[in-house]
Amino acid sequence: MTGDSGAAYYDQYWAERDRKRTAARSRRRATLALELLDSHCGALLEIGCGPGWALERFRDAGFDVVGVDVSRRACDDASARGLKVHVLDVDSEDIPEALTGFQLVVALEVLEHLLEPVAAIQKMCSALQPGGRLIISLPNEWTLPRRISALFGRPGFGGHDDPHRRHFDPCSARRFLEAAGLRVVDCRWDSLLPPRWGFLKTLTEPLAAFFPGLFAISGVFLLEVDP
Repeated sequence: MTGDSGAAYYDQYWAERDRKRTAARSRRRATLALELLDSHCGALLEIGCGPGWALERFRDAGFDVVGVDVSRRACDDASARGLKVHVLDVDSEDIPEALTGFQLVVALEVLEHLLEPVAAIQKMCSALQPGGRLIISLPNEWTLPRRISALFGRPGFGGHDDPHRRHFDPCSARRFLEAAGLRVVDCRWDSLLPPRWGFLKTLTEPLAAFFPGLFAISGVFLLEVDP
C-alpha cells in the first residue's frame, strides 16, 4: 500500500496496536542498535519512526535525530514527544535533499512492510553522508512457537490482513541485505520473550544469540554500503 491508502492503513494500524507492548519492543530494538555502535553522537534519520519510541531512545543517547513515517497519526504522536518528524512514504516517495547527509540511517521493523524494500534501501543509502552506516532490523517469522503452530496448520502470518509484505528468517534476512548491496558489520538478536518478562528474558538472550532461528523474534543489523 502506498500513497493515501498506505497512510490511512497505518493510521489505523497505530490506532489499534497495543501501545505499551509495542513501545517496549521498539525501545528494546533501539537499545540493541546502540550496543552495535562505538559512538552515540551525530545526525540520525529513522525511517518508519512510528510514534517515536525508538527515536526518543536515540535522542536521549546523544544523537541529533529526525524521523519520517507514512502515518500522520504516528508523526503527531512523535511530535508531541518533542521529536522532529516528517510525513513521508518511503515506499513511493524519494527522500528529499533536505533529509540527507546523515551519519546513521535506521529502519527498525520497516522493510517487511514495503512493496519495494530494495528500492527503499537505496533511498536510505542516498540519505547517508560518505562513510555513513545503516541499522536495519528484520523480524524472524520462524521462531520455535511459530514452527510448532505451523505443524498444526496455523503458521500465524500471511493472508489478506497481514501487514508484512515480506517474511524473513535469519538466513534469508542476511541474504536479502547482502543482495541489496550492504555488508553486515555486526548484529544483535532480540529474544522472543517480551521485555516485561525481565529476568527471564535476560536468561533467554544467549539462546537467541546462538540459535536465532528458534529463539529470536528479530535481528538488528549494523550495515555498511558494500563498495
